[in-house]
Amino acid sequence: MNAEQHRLRIWGIPAILALVTAFGLLSALLGTGIWHGLAWIALLIPIAVGLTCSFRSKGLDDKNKKAVAKP
Repeated sequence: MNAEQHRLRIWGIPAILALVTAFGLLSALLGTGIWHGLAWIALLIPIAVGLTCSFRSKGLDDKNKKAVAKP
């Protein structure tokens, strides 16, 4: 894996989430009507991704603890 692929792998998803958040904030501030709905959707995406990752990591932690506890 070269440096460019490594950088993209690390920063790809956070960069996309940052762009979606910026779009949501700008559309909420500058738009009216349908833009407010798009802003809600765009701002809910990073929240949903964060919650999904949080619940997945908790599930993995529970599985790892059970596996370690068994001899």
